[in-house]
Amino acid sequence: MPSDTASIYHTNTEDKMLFKAITVGDGDLSFSLALKRAYPQISVAASTLLESRSELCRTYSNATVTSKELLEQWKERVIYGVDATKIEEKITAESEEQKFDIVLFNHPHLGDKALLESEKRHAERHYVLLSHYFYSAKSILKNGGRIHICLCGLQPQTWKIWNAARNAGLQIVAEESTACPVHKWLFRGKASFELADVQPHYPSKRKYRNGKLGSKHFLARYGYRHRRTDGDLFTGSEFEINVERSVNFILEEFPCHPSVTTDTCITSASMCHICKLHFDDPEQLSDHLRHPAVPDPVEPLSPVKRTPKPSSRTPSFKPLTFNEATILAEAQVTRNLDSKRLKWICRQSDFPLSKIFKSKKECTDAIKRGRVYVNQIAVLDDSRIVRENDTVSLVNEYASLHKSTEHVILPDPNGPQDEMMGVRFVKIIPLQKPQGTTLMIAYKPVGMRCFGSFCSNTLEMITKNYTALCRPGETPSCHPVSKLDTGCEGLCALLMGTSKCDNGSLASMKINYYFSVLVHGEPTEQLKQGVYVAVPTNGIRLWKRQRISKEKQHNNKDGNNDLAILSSELDLDGSLFIQCQDTFHYGEGNETISTLTVQSRHDDGRVANIISYSLRKLGYPVVNDRFAKREFAALPRRMRNLLKQKVCICCHSIDIHIEGSITNVQVDAHKRTQCSYWRGIMPLP
Repeated sequence: MPSDTASIYHTNTEDKMLFKAITVGDGDLSFSLALKRAYPQISVAASTLLESRSELCRTYSNATVTSKELLEQWKERVIYGVDATKIEEKITAESEEQKFDIVLFNHPHLGDKALLESEKRHAERHYVLLSHYFYSAKSILKNGGRIHICLCGLQPQTWKIWNAARNAGLQIVAEESTACPVHKWLFRGKASFELADVQPHYPSKRKYRNGKLGSKHFLARYGYRHRRTDGDLFTGSEFEINVERSVNFILEEFPCHPSVTTDTCITSASMCHICKLHFDDPEQLSDHLRHPAVPDPVEPLSPVKRTPKPSSRTPSFKPLTFNEATILAEAQVTRNLDSKRLKWICRQSDFPLSKIFKSKKECTDAIKRGRVYVNQIAVLDDSRIVRENDTVSLVNEYASLHKSTEHVILPDPNGPQDEMMGVRFVKIIPLQKPQGTTLMIAYKPVGMRCFGSFCSNTLEMITKNYTALCRPGETPSCHPVSKLDTGCEGLCALLMGTSKCDNGSLASMKINYYFSVLVHGEPTEQLKQGVYVAVPTNGIRLWKRQRISKEKQHNNKDGNNDLAILSSELDLDGSLFIQCQDTFHYGEGNETISTLTVQSRHDDGRVANIISYSLRKLGYPVVNDRFAKREFAALPRRMRNLLKQKVCICCHSIDIHIEGSITNVQVDAHKRTQCSYWRGIMPLP
């Protein structure tokens, strides 16, 4: 077993390897182990900033296993207390035999605390880290050796990797995706080594292998896990460890390039000869050279227990007891289905329940809504493992209709608002014709469909079941009037009655929709006053118009590249009225985001998609629009983290024209669409 002392490391008994690699900043040592598993013929020395093995195992629970395999099975060495900016202080490499062919560093990071001050300071800290890492890594390289670093997103640009490399006398000779096989760049110019087979216990968890964290890594199948510096103390979401667009950079020394030394490079007594930063006095420079890149301290977990906030998607109900339910189908699990997941079994063609489920989503929803029982006990987990001779039953009633929810009442416009599956019922408008018909106004969340009886989680079915619960003995009919996009949240109107709604009731009703939209760019004076734009009839989702000839598609696409902006009033049935409400300037380049209000009566479906398309053509793409990823990537990192994957558009107000009167219903627009919200949390430029 290794010693607990930071300076002691364990050497390989067979030190004569053709290729020698060393990793730095490898938190839980999983990258070093995966590299050794993949290429057993090479020597892999693993190093970590943590001062001892006991500290390593406290920080990363899996490090006990990884370090043991590296030391005992592979006879490799583990070096503790290695600062990536001062590698030579822990690793002696005086002779050529002691030096390495490559130094590897994955996703260097000092922490996000500087982001609260400014993005410039955050980027400068990491530029210093790269510069001093390159300078230090050169000291332990063989002649012709190379340096590796893996960065993601906009880090190469904002951290100025090219400047850092040039100052160290290096050039970038290769840029490869992390999904690319490692041997394509690891042994460039060297002898190639055979890739070992993947053993059953090698692969890491699925989320490290399938790209859920932003990028796939070739060595994940050999056990590599991308982890945060704070290890097991990290309690954030997977979005916060996202490494989208990760790239491996390979650097080599410039041929005939003079070494970077104090004598040749210092032009000022207060300038760092490595990263070229200037300081106010020699004392600050001395402190900088002593500790060039200090990571943020890891804060221990608070001993106070946190009460988890219930999700709006988590139904607050108790499933029906089995005796109260009406069974639709029932079957026993046979031997060939033993130890399989419930969700998978219910969709097998030879299993009786599969004849009822039309899709995988319908099956999953039925399980989560308490309609599937195993041995007469409701199962809400679709990943439940079932055994041979277990009895699986599907019942008719949804668990949300259980009588124990008698506290739910029909929402009163002047009373408290109720919620169900994230839906808020805002107002009820009784209609004179047809008799017994009401118009319900609901606020739906992102990700919910308005139409559809195929699934219990559509707005139509939630409203129908909710009304049936509040009016026992009636069989309500529900018809969504609004066709709001699945990816857009906001107010929707639904027509409720005891019989199927006729077309006459719908034809006499007109609804004005008011959308709040956050866009990139600063609008013109004309847009601030308000303009009309005709709703485009072509150019949207052309890939679904298979009956149109390719030539006609091309013509339609060309004809919709520019939209006409009109100041004269148009009929809102076929147009959009766009007006700027607020703007916010951020960043050093005085970048701008703006809050727009968009009005329209167009209700043929996908109106939020039409708004996004129109604004994109006008040069004001909606923030987080999937066709505006370049603009989104240029936003401050803190803003991107808060936005996550939600498109900044919502329907916050509607005017209902029916039976000769106008009724307005409105709620507060979502904060992410308001410049005032971002102005309050973002630092001033």
